[in-house]
Amino acid sequence: MLVFTVIYAACAGTLYMYGKKRALGSLVSFAPAYSWSQKQLLASLELPYAVADTDGKILWMNRAFEAVTKEEKSAGKSLTMLFKEITVESLEKMENAMEVHVIYGESKYRVSMKRVTIRPDELASGIPEKQTEQQILAVYLYDETELYNYKQAITDQKMVAGLIYLDNYDEALESVEEVRRSLLTALIDRKINKYISAVNGIVKKLEKDKYLAVFRYKYLEKLLADKFSILEDIKSVKIGNEMTLTLSIGIGTGADNYAGNYDLAKAAMDLALGRGGDQ
Repeated sequence: MLVFTVIYAACAGTLYMYGKKRALGSLVSFAPAYSWSQKQLLASLELPYAVADTDGKILWMNRAFEAVTKEEKSAGKSLTMLFKEITVESLEKMENAMEVHVIYGESKYRVSMKRVTIRPDELASGIPEKQTEQQILAVYLYDETELYNYKQAITDQKMVAGLIYLDNYDEALESVEEVRRSLLTALIDRKINKYISAVNGIVKKLEKDKYLAVFRYKYLEKLLADKFSILEDIKSVKIGNEMTLTLSIGIGTGADNYAGNYDLAKAAMDLALGRGGDQ
């Protein structure tokens, strides 16, 4: 039994040493191949990916990142040069990670940056004791153009409630001959309907001097740009009335529901009337 045990131990030891050498040799052979494969995978990754130093200078980028920047030679450029939304100050204040929404060309991206600590290769330095840790930035680009367009489309379709009140309707009507009062009312209705119809909205007459207008949010900027020209246009209605007509507008938007927008429009109208109307 003792002889058998010694023989077994010798054989096991020989196989272990031989197998260990083969395993180490396989690992050494696998390491360069793995490093090359890893680089190829990163280069062919569909997600735009780049490596930059802490100052933002791009050290390396994959093909998807190159396709976005459209310049293969831009590897020597900086993130601050490519994206104006990324500044030197923001990189200096960055801790472990940072996200910035940028516009590049006709697309919108979310730039995600993370600090990564690396150690230079011992074989490259030759002196392990002199190795120092270095930090780089891993940069990812996420194309949010389509998502932004969908969000904007949803926002553009939201309902805006508007209230239009004639400030001095009764006084202006009294200054007109009775036979012309219906014509004055018709002209006022026509101007208000034409103004709201120009933004694909609808108008409902609530009372003789009060109107409810409904249109989509996408047209609100158009009305803001011309400073609600109906305010001045309504003053041009002259068919014998001595008093100039004025109106006030209250706009409600941003609430979670239609009733909320209507309440905001009423609050805006109260503010306009409290300040004297004609606004």
